[in-house]
Amino acid sequence: MRWISGFGTVVATVLVLCLCAPAAQARPHVLVVGDSLEELTSPYLARYLPGVELTVNAVGGYNSYQIFDLFQESFDPSVDVVVFDAGTNDNPSYPEILAGNLEKVAETVGDRCMVVPTVHGFTVEGVDNTGKNRVVAEFAASRPGTQVPDWARTVATRPDLMQADNLHPIEEGADYRAQLIAQGVQGCLAYGEAVATAPPEPRTDVEPIATVGKLQAREEAVMGEIRSDVLRQAAASLLAGTLLTGG
Repeated sequence: MRWISGFGTVVATVLVLCLCAPAAQARPHVLVVGDSLEELTSPYLARYLPGVELTVNAVGGYNSYQIFDLFQESFDPSVDVVVFDAGTNDNPSYPEILAGNLEKVAETVGDRCMVVPTVHGFTVEGVDNTGKNRVVAEFAASRPGTQVPDWARTVATRPDLMQADNLHPIEEGADYRAQLIAQGVQGCLAYGEAVATAPPEPRTDVEPIATVGKLQAREEAVMGEIRSDVLRQAAASLLAGTLLTGG
C-alpha cells in the first residue's frame, strides 16, 4: 500500500508539471517556390531563418505559370508565409501573366502573408522588366503586409554580385539574395503576430451612447415641459379663485 501511495504521489506531481509547463509553440512554416534564382538562393535561407520550417520547390527556367503549379503542388494549410519568387522567365511584354498568377496565389492563401521579390530579367525586343515590377508593386499595395525584397535594385547597384550572364548571382550574390528574402519572411512573421495580438475592431452594430450634448438637450426639453405644466396649473388655480370670488 505504501508503494501504491508513493506511486500516486509521483503521478500527481508529473501531471502538475505537465499542466504548468508552457505549451511548445509550433515552428513557423514557410513555403518557397521559384526558378533557378531560387535554386541558388534557397541553400542559404536556413542560415538566416533559424527556427523556421522551410519547404522549397524551385525549378530552373520556369515561368510564373509553372511556378504557380509548383505552389499548388506544395501548398499546405500549415503554411504561414509564401515566398512566390517568379517572373524572371516571363515575357516582359506581357506583365499581366505575372499579375494573374499572383492573384491566383492570393486567392488560395487568403490572409497569409506573401513575400514577392522584384524582378531582374533580360530585356526582350527593347522591353525591360518595368512592367513586371509595376505589377509587383501594385500587388503589394493591394495586400497589407506583403513584403517586397528589392532584388532588381540590388542588381542595379551591386553588379559585382552577378555572374557574367547578368542574370544569376555568384555565391556571394546568392547569399545576399537569401538575406533579402529572409528579411521579407521575418517581416511577414512580425506582421502576422501584430495582427494576431491587435485589439478587436469596435462594433458597428451597437447603438452608440448619447453624447453629453444630446443628454443635455433632452434634459432641457423635459424641464421645459415641466415648467409649462406648472404654469398651466397655476393659471388654472388663479382662474378658479377669481370665479369663486366674483372678481
